[in-house]
Amino acid sequence: MRHEVDRAFRAASLERTVTFEVNDLLAAADLVRHGLGVCVMPPSLAARFPELPVRPFAAHAPGWTVGVVHPRGDLCPAVAAFLRHVRPRRAPDG
Repeated sequence: MRHEVDRAFRAASLERTVTFEVNDLLAAADLVRHGLGVCVMPPSLAARFPELPVRPFAAHAPGWTVGVVHPRGDLCPAVAAFLRHVRPRRAPDG
């Protein structure tokens, strides 16, 4: 996430100063709620905090890919059903 936010700021030719970071969404929302910072998150997560104002990126929005890892071999029915709904991708070598 940090890498993508850094990339978006560079692409927009913007500098920023990071005083502190948190990896917990609820903690980040509390910091925003108390005027101690901002939080970059996808709209689906921002919707969990309707009391906080949302400002979408005008350009150069960060983006990321979510991956699924699973064991090789026979899968339980629930995992197999889930995997039918995600795009297959070859695992990295090594």
